[in-house]
Amino acid sequence: MLGTLGAAGLGIVAGCSGGGGGGGDGGDGGDGGDGGDGGDGGDGTTTTTASSSSSEPITIGASAALTGKYSLEGTTMREGYQAWIQDVNENGGPLGDEPGLLGRDVELVTYDDQSDPSRAVNLYQRLINQDEVDVLMGPYSSAVSTSVIPIIEQNQKACVMPMMSDTSVLSERDVSYITQAIAPSGTYVKGAIDIAASNGAENLAVVYEDSAFPTSVAEGHIPYAEEQGLEVVHNEAYPKDINDYTPIMNKVQSAGADIVIGGGYTPDAVGLTNAAQSIGFSPGIFGWVVGSQVPGYYESVGGAAHGVTGDLFWAPWFEVPHNEAFTDSFMSVHSGKYESTSDIDYHSAGGYAGMMVMAEAIRTVGELDQAAIAEQLHELELGIPFANGVYEVDDQGIQVGQAPSLGQWQEAEDGLEREAVWPDEYATAEPVYPHPGW
Repeated sequence: MLGTLGAAGLGIVAGCSGGGGGGGDGGDGGDGGDGGDGGDGGDGTTTTTASSSSSEPITIGASAALTGKYSLEGTTMREGYQAWIQDVNENGGPLGDEPGLLGRDVELVTYDDQSDPSRAVNLYQRLINQDEVDVLMGPYSSAVSTSVIPIIEQNQKACVMPMMSDTSVLSERDVSYITQAIAPSGTYVKGAIDIAASNGAENLAVVYEDSAFPTSVAEGHIPYAEEQGLEVVHNEAYPKDINDYTPIMNKVQSAGADIVIGGGYTPDAVGLTNAAQSIGFSPGIFGWVVGSQVPGYYESVGGAAHGVTGDLFWAPWFEVPHNEAFTDSFMSVHSGKYESTSDIDYHSAGGYAGMMVMAEAIRTVGELDQAAIAEQLHELELGIPFANGVYEVDDQGIQVGQAPSLGQWQEAEDGLEREAVWPDEYATAEPVYPHPGW
């Protein structure tokens, strides 16, 4: 069983509440009402809980991928938003002295962007101009998040991006109102490279979805691998709508790769694993970003998960600030969908942590002054229930305080369990290397 991940942290806020059920998949008038059949995203979902004040509520707006390729991650991220709403409205969160925020209830207004960047742009315009929300949270995925940044900046709305790990848009543009709450994509599976290099690997293959986040993963990890003395023998970007990953794995196997890293999202991790198994390809290590360490991955591939590694941003056993507050609130809101905290996806923890950051910035400023909140988002150093428990950004809003562990599926009494295998100070087990085969 995955043990504890130690980290020092500072205090933070917690968050808010549940409507819209257990997340649902939205869509065209679907669960939670997040869908809609046109570009405006329908009526959206407004989430509140027990009243803490008779004043007008503070409104937080976001879109999320409740349908489309990123729906698993987008839905679970929104579930984290919902858990925060209940926590802040009922308890004020870990740092709150009273229910609510600034003495007011908090409402969450969300729409389904269907994993589509252009749709998300329309939805953020609606959130700003029609719903007139007070502050914003980001959507899921770097591709969708980067598409809405110009709208947010033009309208000077403070925004936390909890699931945008591509840093290029922050480093290349003049962005003042947005910060990143997740580690940069170039850090995700460095542990797989380190483990392989220390075990004599000589080369690697990098395969990834041709969109913003997976591309930034490749661009961040290839130089690092080369610094460790590994030669890149195969480098391939594949289309977002791919259905058959077998040709990719055939090319990687023919190239004689000692290690394979990349992917993109949960469907990619599942598809690449199944493809490798189907051709009997078993290199030193697989390192799939995002999808390989979520509960749904193991449910999809079963025993084929054995030995597969990936970024590990959260587990219920992590010893990070306010983790118990997060899991208690989350299970209170979503107990009808999840049997135990082990079923919680890390994207939910990231969504909750991002809300905590926004709330603490608002509480520190004491009013809804967008420029002042944005300044606080850049200056805060907070302890959060995510990754190594740290939120800290640089002048460009890029996350500099955080780094994920490397997780690996290993044998246990009742099947497979995730273990932290890198870095050493957070490890709960020795890594399995080379890959154990099929």
